Amino acid sequence: MKNAVIYARYSSDAQKETSIDDQIRDCNKFAADNNYRIIHIYRDDCVSGKTDNRDQFQQMLSDSAKELFETVIVWKLDRFARNRNESALNKVKLKKNGVKVVSAMEHIPDGPEGIILESVLEGMAEYYIYDLMEKTTRGRIGVALQCKHTGGRPLLGYKVNPDKTYSIDEYNAETIRQIFHMYATGSSFSEIIDEMNRQGRKTASGRSFGKNSIHELLRNERFIGIFTYNKIPSENGKRNSHASKPKDKVIRIPDGIPAIVSMDEWNTVQQKMQKNKHTQARYKAKIEYLLSGKIFCGECGGAMVGQSSGSHEKYSYYECSTKKRLRTCSKSNVKKETIEAAVINYTIDYILSEEFRESLVDLILQQDDERQKSARLITGLKEKIGQNQTAKDNIIKAIEAGIFTSTTKEKLEALEAESDLLNSQLLEAETMQSPTYTKEAISVWLSKIATKARKSESGNKFLLYSFVSAVYVYDDGTVKILYNLGNKEQKIALSDLNGAGDRT
Repeated sequence: MKNAVIYARYSSDAQKETSIDDQIRDCNKFAADNNYRIIHIYRDDCVSGKTDNRDQFQQMLSDSAKELFETVIVWKLDRFARNRNESALNKVKLKKNGVKVVSAMEHIPDGPEGIILESVLEGMAEYYIYDLMEKTTRGRIGVALQCKHTGGRPLLGYKVNPDKTYSIDEYNAETIRQIFHMYATGSSFSEIIDEMNRQGRKTASGRSFGKNSIHELLRNERFIGIFTYNKIPSENGKRNSHASKPKDKVIRIPDGIPAIVSMDEWNTVQQKMQKNKHTQARYKAKIEYLLSGKIFCGECGGAMVGQSSGSHEKYSYYECSTKKRLRTCSKSNVKKETIEAAVINYTIDYILSEEFRESLVDLILQQDDERQKSARLITGLKEKIGQNQTAKDNIIKAIEAGIFTSTTKEKLEALEAESDLLNSQLLEAETMQSPTYTKEAISVWLSKIATKARKSESGNKFLLYSFVSAVYVYDDGTVKILYNLGNKEQKIALSDLNGAGDRT
């Protein structure tokens, strides 16, 4: 009998505790049926699955290194994560500790078909959460218009009061003032980072400062008292700090929060940043690195970043960021065109073959029974809600006619309590419901991806976003590609990858 743990999560404050208990009950049944011994249960209540910044989730990852369990059982894959890239990387962490993630409600086989089935299921969950986010944004805008905290980690230098307004956190505000003053008086990013690390200063997330974190702080106008909300848009489900939303969509309120930096120093910093930006732009061409955010050093695990060198920037490559920043890794650079073409070609041959697509469609359709159960549950709840409303209407009519007793009052109160419970159950069921899809729609979608990937760079980009979670490059000439949830990982010689059909 294998040792296992259960991880359960729900994200809506409107849900009842029974929703997470139901997940645990189903996971326990799955464990009993499949000869697992449950030694611990991790649960995150009212926590979104969009990111992995969850207390119990992180504790589970940490405990996996103790070799106490071999399996993590989740109710459905979207309970583990609703972001495919983070899901893949966290599964790799677990796998290194000898731990596998299994779903109690989704019957996913081993092998390459199972990898892609997980990809589609998690991709649908990722789409669904962004649809729900649109529905919750309206309420947050009302809070933002009052210059109050809308959730998440407060900006460095500020703390949130009990009434959700902001006040200055003096210790961290001093960090902000030092950073602005050093840059305004001529210090480089590297000099600022060295000084902050020497003093033991940390970012809002508790990490050491880097170039990106310094840059983001120096251009954040909240430090001069301007409250902003909805300024950074999302792209493919990620906040893209390098883009901006149309001005009419952004909430921007001067003097909405206390200022930490003076206007004079702010203006000096912005002028210097703009000047440096133009200086750097003269020496940079716009080169798109298709594997950005997905390619990692196989030697140290650090991200590899796109770089270029030579006259007219003829040579483009990926360089280990640890080597670039800290000089503690000796990984050699990888030519951009070589690795990108290799991964794209292999993915088309491996993932989008006609035979593979047919088996994938069949596997997905095996999930129909579960979706039909959810649909029947939602229909039944709506009928009960309608019956409940009719009963309440009849009692109210009786009261209006002068018929009012203690029994009438008790019955009305019981119906009101039942109404709250039914509406909560309906919200939970609709949140958990999988999107509807057909055999034809799935087949057409996969065929279009294959066709587009063979013809255009935009097709290549979509292919990589949809299927590739991570690429690890080693100095021995091998490459490891993780496809989405990454239950199956492969190490392949780079020369073999480049032997795939030349389409790019």
